[in-house]
Amino acid sequence: MNPTGIDENAAVATWDANLIDVRPVFRGLSDAGLAGKNIAQMLKVAPSTVSKWRRGSAKPDDAAIQFLTLILADMIHSKERTLDAMENVPLAWRLGRESELAAMRQSLLRQEAINQVLPGTAIRDGARIFKEWLQLTQPAQMRTPRPSAFRVVA
Repeated sequence: MNPTGIDENAAVATWDANLIDVRPVFRGLSDAGLAGKNIAQMLKVAPSTVSKWRRGSAKPDDAAIQFLTLILADMIHSKERTLDAMENVPLAWRLGRESELAAMRQSLLRQEAINQVLPGTAIRDGARIFKEWLQLTQPAQMRTPRPSAFRVVA
């Protein structure tokens, strides 16, 4: 059992081979410190549903898979920015964070390769869900204005 409380050996033994593999994205999200209950809140599903997805006894819809992949990518980007901004931290601490980031990046790459079988509509819908989530969670002053919001002054 790993520190996140997920018995990976049991998950592999019970995984339904007919389901799209979402283990990499869940591993990456766990490495990032995102709990199942937080994932459930993001997708407005029961925590038990997320647990079933993690175990492989149920499959999230394709748009949710894309959404989770985008969440992982966003978390990696955020952690990279935070790490880049930190100066004068002990080398051992920095190396630990770099190691965590490397594991998260590897999970993201694996999930992105798996996601290539998703239909285009799922990619689009997952991106839409992510955009809506981002707009709800990110303060307005931090969002980049849309090009249509710019005025040209002559």
